[in-house]
Amino acid sequence: MNIDQQIDARVSRRFKQEERFLRQIERRENQAEQMIGELCRDGRTVFYVWPVTGKYKEGSRVDLVAYLIRNGFA
Repeated sequence: MNIDQQIDARVSRRFKQEERFLRQIERRENQAEQMIGELCRDGRTVFYVWPVTGKYKEGSRVDLVAYLIRNGFA
């Protein structure tokens, strides 16, 4: 195996690893999105989560997705 083949193999492995990582992140984000609920308070939409073993939390959709992923709920 020459150096060009080694470099090509290394690049190919890296791209596959990045693709697996992105699929995993996307799957976790989709799981977190499904856990977010909506309330209507004073005419405004309020997003919330109440994980089984976690605390009730309100915030923006993006913040709640990050919270769920960071704390292992999704």
